[in-house]
Amino acid sequence: MSETNAEYQDILDEMIRIGKLKAEYKDILLEISELDSKACANGLIFGFGWGEDANHVVLNEYEILDKNGNFLYLTFLEAREYLQNLIAEIEPD
Repeated sequence: MSETNAEYQDILDEMIRIGKLKAEYKDILLEISELDSKACANGLIFGFGWGEDANHVVLNEYEILDKNGNFLYLTFLEAREYLQNLIAEIEPD
């Protein structure tokens, strides 16, 4: 992610304000963002992003492009768990 955490929070806050993001999604998206950055930096995934409906409202859907070129379509909770487990595999105990 190229934005700082504060900038990303501001973006999410604005999206909530204009009705493009449910407030309850903000915290988990902040968590996922940190995990995505770490996973990308370690070559564990190559891309990621949330799903949107036709009106560009964020859905509880997250897409991850894994290191094998496969797209994974997960809920936010599933994406967070997947990324946590992926990162745990490379971190020493």
